[in-house]
Amino acid sequence: MPLLTSISANWQKALPLLVILGIAAWIAMFRHTPTSEQALFAALLVIYMLHQIEEHLWPGGFRQFTNAHVFKSLSDHWPLDIGGVALVNIGYVWLPLAFAAAWPGPLRWLGLGWLGLTLINGVSHIVTSIRFRLYNPGLFTSVVLFLPFTIWMLWHEHTAGLLSDTEIGIVLAAGVVLHIPVAALFVVPYRRGRPAAAQAMR
Repeated sequence: MPLLTSISANWQKALPLLVILGIAAWIAMFRHTPTSEQALFAALLVIYMLHQIEEHLWPGGFRQFTNAHVFKSLSDHWPLDIGGVALVNIGYVWLPLAFAAAWPGPLRWLGLGWLGLTLINGVSHIVTSIRFRLYNPGLFTSVVLFLPFTIWMLWHEHTAGLLSDTEIGIVLAAGVVLHIPVAALFVVPYRRGRPAAAQAMR
């Protein structure tokens, strides 16, 4: 448990190094095939880590912002707590994208689903800022990375004949549906009065 506690509290501190290593690995592996689906899934993982830096490291404060403005909580640690945020960002973002990048053939639709999740996440940051008329951590990378990359990737896949109009709709729908477990992880424990991380480990 001390190891899990340490990871939950400090995972974001590893992001700058992981981004540097990820960029170096991407250049080494995909410089000759930069638009292959494997390269694009790997790039999406690195882009997501840049987004996580803005959310949770610099300037950070996504957890506190969401608790204060979305849930109107009086605590920086409720309902989004340190353990739950780590679980989502590591288990629900890193692992699926890493698997899709490693095995883009059999796990192609896993990667495409998380492409949709990334696009919807970017839109949600913009909508949140419009709603509250405030900057929310993650907004900048949503605008300059998430939306341009995901829209371009969908366009590229479509023009290359790899995604039909219907399949693009499926990707977008998947992006919406994949947000439901994330929302439930915090909303359900919030209504029950239990920490999200403790609820998720039951």
